[in-house]
Amino acid sequence: MVEFTFAPSQIKSLKKEEEILFLGFMASDQAYCFHINYIKEILKIPKIFTLPQTPTFLKGVIELRGTILPILDLKERFSLGTVHPKQGRIVVLTISNQMLGILVDRVTEVFATSPKEIKPTPLVIHQTILPFMEGMVLVRDMLYYILNPKNLLSTKEYKMLETHFPPYEENSKEKE
Repeated sequence: MVEFTFAPSQIKSLKKEEEILFLGFMASDQAYCFHINYIKEILKIPKIFTLPQTPTFLKGVIELRGTILPILDLKERFSLGTVHPKQGRIVVLTISNQMLGILVDRVTEVFATSPKEIKPTPLVIHQTILPFMEGMVLVRDMLYYILNPKNLLSTKEYKMLETHFPPYEENSKEKE
């Protein structure tokens, strides 16, 4: 089920001076990225167990090596449809000691860029999506919108996750 996992030692060895690493992915026809420090792993989509009375973009939960992981559909969060369960991927993030799976259409690449290449997000972006973005960067022929995972859910939604799902502990033993 795991496509690949990032070890902190691997991330450090990829970095060059003054470069920032991102994981690029697609949602609909648009490219987005997260800073690599948020990324835990990338998975093929297993069976997702739905949860009653949750927002429509919160698709449910999966079992990941003994942990129950909430799953958010990024396309649905942005009102772009839904991710196809047989073709999409789950990007597992750690945000403030909370693990969250993000459904995306496909992962494109890990790339490095310098801070000077990052441009501000234009204000013409739809107001419902603008709060999630930190900027944008052009990599070869692909324009990536940089997302801030901390803004994907409201404070109330994060508190709900914290209440129902245990915090992620980096040093805990993972079951294989």
